[in-house]
Amino acid sequence: MTATSRARVSRSYSRSILCALGALFALACVLTVRSASAEPLADYQIVQTNTTVVAHNYLRTVSKVQVGADPLNRFFLYRVRKPNLGCDHAGTLLLLPPVSIGFENYEVDDEGGFSRSFVAYFAKRGYDVWGISQRVQGLTAGACESGAVHCAGMGSWGLSTLVEDATFARKRISIAHPGEAPVIGGLSLGSMTTIAVLNEHPHDYAGAFLMEGTMYTEDPGVRATAQMFCDGFRQAIAGGVYYDDQSLVGLKVLANAALTAPDASASPFGFAGLSNLQAFAAVMSAPPVGPLTPKPGYAFLAADPATGELTYADSEYALRNVAGNVEYMSLGIVRDIDCGLAGERTYTDKLYRYDGPLFVLAAERGFGDMMLDTADLMPDADVTLHAYAGLGHVDPYFASDHREYTERPLLRWLEHDVF
Repeated sequence: MTATSRARVSRSYSRSILCALGALFALACVLTVRSASAEPLADYQIVQTNTTVVAHNYLRTVSKVQVGADPLNRFFLYRVRKPNLGCDHAGTLLLLPPVSIGFENYEVDDEGGFSRSFVAYFAKRGYDVWGISQRVQGLTAGACESGAVHCAGMGSWGLSTLVEDATFARKRISIAHPGEAPVIGGLSLGSMTTIAVLNEHPHDYAGAFLMEGTMYTEDPGVRATAQMFCDGFRQAIAGGVYYDDQSLVGLKVLANAALTAPDASASPFGFAGLSNLQAFAAVMSAPPVGPLTPKPGYAFLAADPATGELTYADSEYALRNVAGNVEYMSLGIVRDIDCGLAGERTYTDKLYRYDGPLFVLAAERGFGDMMLDTADLMPDADVTLHAYAGLGHVDPYFASDHREYTERPLLRWLEHDVF
C-alpha cells in the first residue's frame, strides 16, 4: 500500500464567499441535524461544565457527562478552541483516548506545558478540537476494592461503551457546528475505538485517522496469542473480575520515579542493578507478549536499557505522559481488543462501508503491518499511509521531532484530503 490522495476540485471562490455559503448551508441543515441528534442516547446528561482560558487564550471546556443513574457511568467531554473563530474555522476534530490515559494525552507537551501539545497545534490553526475520556478517569487505585466506589457496573463495559460515548460527543459537535461532519481519530486505543465507530457509523465523519492501534490482523501467530487472552478475559469477567488496577499504576509509579530521580536504584520496583530510567527504558523497549503487546519484538518505545536512552522519543515527554496514567483498566475493553485480534469481527465486519479519507500511521515495532491489514478492510477508502521502520508503538507520537512524524503529516492530510 502506498500513500494516496483524493483528486481535488480547484477552488476559485474567495474564502469569504465560501464562508458565507457555508453559513447559509449550516442554517439550512440545522433542523435536520438537530433531528438526528434526537436518536437514542437519552440516558446521557451533561451535569457539569467548566470553561477556562489556557495558553494563547484558547478556550478549554470540560463537561462531565452522566450516563444513567450509576455514578460510575460517567466520562468527560473536552473542547479546546480559539475564541470567536468565525471564518477562520478550519474544521472539527474528535480525539479518542489511549488505554493508559485520557484526553490529557493530547494536551501534554514536550516542554511540560500545553502550548506545544498536539491539541494546541491544531487549535492554533483554527481547528475546533474535541475529545473524551474513558469512564475510569478519576478513579484512584483501591477505590473499587475498598468499596469506596461501587464498581460492579464495569462488568457491562466494553469497546461498545466507548463507541456510544464517542457518538454522544459527535452529536454535541453537530449542535455546535450544524451541517459539519468532524474528523475522528486517536492513538492506540483511540485508533481502535475509531475503527469500531466507523464500523457502526461509516458516513458520520469527514475523515478518520488511525495512529497505531487496531483489533484486526491477518497474522496467525498474533491471532493464536490473542485467542488465549480473549478466553482468559472472558473467564475473568464471568467470574466477577472486571478491572486491572495494577498494570497501569505500576508504570505510572515507575515513570514518576524516573522523572524525579532518574539515577536512583530501581530495586524497589524489582529491577536490581538498574536505575529508574534504565528500568523504564527496559519496560518500554522489551515488554513481554501480553494482551496489549500482541507479538514478539513489540516495543512501546525503542530504547537502550543499558543507558536508559530512548532511541527516538523525547524522554521527559514520554515520562510525563506515562506519569499521568489512569489507574484502572477495563477488562471488558481489553477483552474486545484481544477477541478482535483473535479473529472476531464484531467491530470490523462492516468497515467496507467506509469510503472517506483515511490517514494511517504504522510503526514497525508496534502494530505495524496489522494497520495495513485493517486499512485493507476499507477498499473504497482514500488511504494515506505513513509507515515508520524501526519505531515502537508510540515513538512517532513522543519523538524528539514529533512534529515531523505526526502533527505535520496529519495537518497536510487534513488540508489537502479532507477539508
